[in-house]
Amino acid sequence: MIKNSLKKFSLFLLFFLIYSHFSYSFEKLEGIYAIVGNEIILDSEIKTKNSKNCLDDLDDLLIEKLMLYHAKKDVSIQISNQELELKTQAFLSEMSKKYANQEEFLIQQFKKKEWIPKLTETIKNHLYIEKFYQKITDNVEISPKEVKYFFTKNKSKIPFLPKKMCISYLVCIPKLSQMNRMKIIDFLKKIKKEIHSDIDFSIQAILFSEDNYSASNGGLIQGIKINRLSKEFKHVVLSLSEKEISEPFETDSGFHIIKLEKNKDEVDLRHILIKPKYTKHELRKTKSFVDSIQKRIFNRNLENLIDKNNQIVNYSIWNKIWVEENQLSQNMKKALNSLEKGGISNPYKEIVNEKEAFFIVQLLDSIPSRPISFETDYTILKNLVKDIKKKDAIKNWAKKTLKKTYINCS
Repeated sequence: MIKNSLKKFSLFLLFFLIYSHFSYSFEKLEGIYAIVGNEIILDSEIKTKNSKNCLDDLDDLLIEKLMLYHAKKDVSIQISNQELELKTQAFLSEMSKKYANQEEFLIQQFKKKEWIPKLTETIKNHLYIEKFYQKITDNVEISPKEVKYFFTKNKSKIPFLPKKMCISYLVCIPKLSQMNRMKIIDFLKKIKKEIHSDIDFSIQAILFSEDNYSASNGGLIQGIKINRLSKEFKHVVLSLSEKEISEPFETDSGFHIIKLEKNKDEVDLRHILIKPKYTKHELRKTKSFVDSIQKRIFNRNLENLIDKNNQIVNYSIWNKIWVEENQLSQNMKKALNSLEKGGISNPYKEIVNEKEAFFIVQLLDSIPSRPISFETDYTILKNLVKDIKKKDAIKNWAKKTLKKTYINCS
């Protein structure tokens, strides 16, 4: 309970609940598990919880639906269109961080038009829950005496604070040779010459597009907001008239041709993607390039070590970032755990957005994992105790309210 309470009942949790919901959003809903007031709990919602403690999961869902039902009846709780739009944008922004760029995110998430209203409805429901939660728990206060009592009683159960590291790192991805690049562009030009109708584009997309999500639908992507596209993609879209097909162009995802189907408030287009395939020679050149940097890196600024106009790699540099150890990939964690303060790793390989990339990481500082201290971590403890007390307030409210709310479990 204490460990779980470290994750606040906040927008982050709501994001998690929404994302879990949408991992099942395109599956067939096979049945209703329970009805709480006018709200339903679906069998699929039980499955998405995926926890070892099914009873706790069911309790959580019952309380969620109970709060939602009463929040919608509460005239003091209103959700404005502007508020809903802002929360939806925040959620989409959070999800898009998993992708290299905006158009890749849109291609994967918006392949079915009906996804948007379902997403909006789910976010609206969680806004109701969040506001109702705040209303019930607004008066919860914590005294220093309560924090001290909690710390003394639960000291052995409170999880350690994770190890933190201050790092800088370099990521190098091979640049395609001009010959390799032209080979892909010529291939897309050849595809374009074979397109004389909507059906032709759809067939070519099904046959050749390496975007697995839109290819099966003839490359069709609908309902895209222009301002959510990457700069390169947006530039091409805005240059086209409806039904016009672009010349091949390059983004971080690969090489594309697109056909603009509709350009209104939202854009519909058809899309063919060819992803770059690095040759063994290009990968060897990149590895040698990164090896040479690693030998010159001591007491030097990373940014001054690489010529921005080099013809071998595309690179990114992150300087002096504090991260928790549990946020790192296994490969980066392994590289850092072998370093002393100030040490620089040997180059190692990761797969980033389906591309082979070479990393060098430097450990600048670290703070070991440690027990929470009453003196130095009072604010963390206070928030932890407050979260637990708020959850108790919700549970007490639910016990009283369940008695006078229609419940039907199938």
